[in-house]
Parts: sequence; C-alpha cells; structure tokens
Amino acid sequence: MRYEENIYLIIAENIRKERKRLCLSQSRLAERADVSIDTIKSIERGKRAMSLDTYLRIVQALETTPLALMNKEQSEEYIERFFFLVSKHNEREIEFALHMVEQLLKGQDCYLH
Repeated sequence: MRYEENIYLIIAENIRKERKRLCLSQSRLAERADVSIDTIKSIERGKRAMSLDTYLRIVQALETTPLALMNKEQSEEYIERFFFLVSKHNEREIEFALHMVEQLLKGQDCYLH
C-alpha cells in the first residue's frame, strides 16, 4: 500500500476514534464541522479523500490538531496524562511546558541511541 493510500486510512481511523472518544455521533460531527453526514461516513470508511478545508473543519470540530489525526499510533494514556497535567494552568504556562517538551524531544536522539 502506498503512503498516500495509507494516510487516508490512518486519518479515517483517527477521526472515528476521536469522534467516539468525544461521544459524538456522525451526525453531530458533521454538524459541528459544517459538512454533510455522507461526507463523514465516507471519510471514516476511508472511501473518500477530502479537501484541506474539510480536513481542518473536522480537526476543529474534534478539538484536536491536524498532525494528531495523521499519527498511526496514538497513546490515549499519554494524551490524557498531558491534559490532566496542564488543565490547571494558564495559557502562558502551557506554552512554556510545550516548548520544554519540544526541546527535550529534539535532543533525545543524543541520549537514546
């Protein structure tokens, strides 16, 4: 399977997982993203490619990021832990924490190999 075909399936699966995690029906997601329910159904089945505009509407409706829906493996445990850790902090503190995590991840190759 080519990467282009595979990425659509990864995105489709992640959209479905996120929708279910948020306890949204396909109809409710379609409404929030301002797209048709047939569009959501086709996308989740991996039968339809979507425009960037549609993708970004779905991302926003799912309250996630464009890259999060492209990752093959998402660890719900880590995501939930991160949300818990930052839930009691203001935007400035969260930005600082994200910056620090980003710097740590950029430098991890020196220590993990």
